[in-house]
Amino acid sequence: MEKSIDTDIAIIGGGPAGYVAAIRASQLNAKVVLIEKKALGGTCLNSGCIPTKVYIESARHCEALWEMPKFGLKSKYLGVDFPRIHKRKRMIVRRLVKGIEYLLKNGKIEVLRGEGRFIEPHTIFVTGWDNESRETAYRVTAKKVLIATGSKPIFVPIPGIDGPKVLTSESILDIESIPKSLIIIGGGAIGGEFAGIFRCFEKTEVTIIEMLERLIPMEDPDLGEELESAFKRAGIAVHTGSRVTRISDTPTGNKRITFMDSDGKEQNIEAEYVLVSIGRAPVIEGLNLDAIGIKYGRGIIVNNKMETSVPNIYAAGDVIEGVPSPMLAYTASAEGEVAVENALGHEVEMSYNTVPTGIFTNPEVASVGLSEENAKTELGEILVGKFPFQGSGRALIVGNYRGFVKVILNAKTTEIVGVHIIGPHATDLIAEGALAVANHMKAADLIKVLHGHPVLYETIKEATLDALGRAIHK
Repeated sequence: MEKSIDTDIAIIGGGPAGYVAAIRASQLNAKVVLIEKKALGGTCLNSGCIPTKVYIESARHCEALWEMPKFGLKSKYLGVDFPRIHKRKRMIVRRLVKGIEYLLKNGKIEVLRGEGRFIEPHTIFVTGWDNESRETAYRVTAKKVLIATGSKPIFVPIPGIDGPKVLTSESILDIESIPKSLIIIGGGAIGGEFAGIFRCFEKTEVTIIEMLERLIPMEDPDLGEELESAFKRAGIAVHTGSRVTRISDTPTGNKRITFMDSDGKEQNIEAEYVLVSIGRAPVIEGLNLDAIGIKYGRGIIVNNKMETSVPNIYAAGDVIEGVPSPMLAYTASAEGEVAVENALGHEVEMSYNTVPTGIFTNPEVASVGLSEENAKTELGEILVGKFPFQGSGRALIVGNYRGFVKVILNAKTTEIVGVHIIGPHATDLIAEGALAVANHMKAADLIKVLHGHPVLYETIKEATLDALGRAIHK
C-alpha cells in the first residue's frame, strides 16, 4: 500500500539536527514531515552522548567510593551492578525519546517510520511501517527538503577488525559484563571517555593506542599532555604515535593487537575486548543522491546557510562537509535550525567561530576558540595565561585539583580568543569562556566581573590575570 503526502518541508533523519529543525519549522508555521528509520533522537540520544554519560556518572560515583577515606569517611566498595546500570541507561533514554515524541506531536509534525530515498529532487519514497507496525510505503512531495541522516562509526582496513569482540562506540554499550581487559584503538574523545569508565569499574586493565603523537589530537596540545599524565596515574596504559597493523584471536579467546610503536618496533598486547573509536563518517548510502545531482564527497557539501548544490534542498548535522562542522549534537541542532530558517524565507548563516567542546574524560576537558598553535598562526603576537587547579581552594576541598585553565589573548587588543580547561567540571566551566570568546570580550571585561569564592570558576579569572602578568594567587 502506498500513500501520497504533500508538505512544505520534509526532513530525513530524526536526530539532533532533524527533530530540532522539525520543531523550528513548525514554529514558523510550516507543514512538516519527519522521516526516521530508527529511534527518534539519533545516535546521540540512543547510542552515544546520553548512554555514555550515564556510564560516566556511575563511574564518578564509583570513584567517589574509592576515595571516601581521604575525606575521613569509612566505606566499603562492593562492586558494580552492571545490569542495573544498563536498566538505568534504558530508562533515561526511553524518557528522553518519549519527550521528543511529545514535542513533535505537540508541534503537529507528521512522523514517518521508515527509510527515505530521493526519486526526484522534491519527491522522497519512504519504505517503512505505520503506527500499527504494518509495512507500508509513502511518496512524499515537499517544497523544501532537509537531509539530516547523521553518521556512523568508522572502520579502517585492519586485518581482523570485523571479528568477534571488536566493538564500536555503539556496540560496547550493550555488552553484558564488565571486561577484565580492554584495548582502545583511538585516543580521541570517545576512546578517552570509555577508558575512564571501565578503568573505574572493577579496575579493568585498559590500554589506549593512538596513531597521532598525543591524545585528543584536535585539542590544544597542553590538554592532551595533561590527560595522558592523568591516565597513566590512573593505571591506563597509553601508546601514542603507534599504528595498529593486525587484530587476531588468541587460543584463550582473547584478542591480540599487533602494532608498531613510536620507535618503529612491533609490539603485541592482548585483551578480552577491543574498542575501535577512530571517528565517524557521514551516512549518505541509500539516499540516491546521484539521481538528483547533489554534490557530495565524504559527506554532503553545503555552505554556511546549509544549502546543497540543488536548490531548496538543505543538509545539516554529521552528514555534511564543506563547512567546519565538528560532529557535535548541539552544533547539528543549530545547523538544523539555520537550514529550515533559510528554507522558509529567512536569511541566516551558521557560525563556527565559538563552538565549545566538552570531553567527559577523567579529568574533564573543554575548550572554545583558538588553540595556542592556531592563535600564533592567525594573530602572531599572543598572551597566554595559566592557572592550576591546585591553586583553587574549592578544587582542594572537593579533592579534585589536577589540571589547569589556559586563557589565550590577542596581544595587541587583549581580546580573549581561546579558553582551554582540563580539570574538575571543565565541561561546565567552559560556558564562561564561550561567552567571553563569542562576545569578543577583552581581558578587562572578564576581570571586572566579581567571581565568587570559593568556587571553581575563579580559575578562569586567575588565568586571564596571569596572561597579563598580574595573577594574584599564582
